[in-house]
Amino acid sequence: SDVCSSDLAKIKKEGKRYFYTLRIETHEDEARAMMDRVSKAQLVYSLQNGGNYADIPSLIDAGLLPSDIQSSASTGYNYALNVAGDKRSYFATAVPADYNKSGKLSFLLELDPKGGTRLTSKDLGGKPIKR
Repeated sequence: SDVCSSDLAKIKKEGKRYFYTLRIETHEDEARAMMDRVSKAQLVYSLQNGGNYADIPSLIDAGLLPSDIQSSASTGYNYALNVAGDKRSYFATAVPADYNKSGKLSFLLELDPKGGTRLTSKDLGGKPIKR
């Protein structure tokens, strides 16, 4: 079989919970990856649009984000992107669609003072991280 001994030990120890835990970890990894995509999409968009950032539908229309970001069906997370009125800054959040089933960690992606991005994650019982 292709299962390494440490995985096998973990499966035996956790039993049915192993797959439950694995699903949560997988969704959290996918949410982390999606937030990374949001960061990169915003960077590309801003370079093409005079430093302005965009909302999720605009980033999808520009071909910079996948449309499945609009639904929690594939990732188990709900995403929100908040663009400032002047379009010069933004922050994004991801929260589990079904806390303790689809994920535990909430994520916050925000711009740092140097123009880079910072991703924070915390277990807040399914609530978004406050800025």
